[in-house]
Amino acid sequence: MRSIGILAFIVSILFAGVVTWLNLSWKTIKQFTNETSQSRIDYYLSNFTLINTDQAGNISYQLSAEHLIHKQASGASEIYRPKIKKQSVNGDLLTINAEKAIQTSKDGNIDLTGEVKVKQSSTNEVLGFTLLTQDLTYNPVEQKISSPAKSDFISAQGSMTGVGFETKLDEQELRILSNVQAEFQPSQ
Repeated sequence: MRSIGILAFIVSILFAGVVTWLNLSWKTIKQFTNETSQSRIDYYLSNFTLINTDQAGNISYQLSAEHLIHKQASGASEIYRPKIKKQSVNGDLLTINAEKAIQTSKDGNIDLTGEVKVKQSSTNEVLGFTLLTQDLTYNPVEQKISSPAKSDFISAQGSMTGVGFETKLDEQELRILSNVQAEFQPSQ
């Protein structure tokens, strides 16, 4: 009878050891741990509008889109059919539409791809324009847009085409980097 008790004690210790080993092995399997993953999605937004404000609470820009996918590990966001609205200090409204955009970090550059259209509305002080290009980078902190691609600028005064450009949104200066061709309408 005494040997049966000793045998039961040894079997229970072995059983406890095996269960402990399985439990520790189970926790080390990557599928069951909550480690950050490059492909893991934090959140997903559909048909949304985000408003970015500065420290004083003034609206910097407004972003609306069909879909936004935010990745956990990288902090990057993929944005589908983005529309960015930015109002300048003069009250001019600038809208940027694209097929897709990627923002790699909070307040980082927004890289717009596909067919990109930038439109500034006309006011009493400033004539509006339309910009057509394939790739565009919007820097929301410095309020700059730039592109290395061929770009067409169209306004009531005429049109310009060039490869690569950069401009600050609150300034009246545009730098076209190469292959500039312009056609102006005569004033009447």
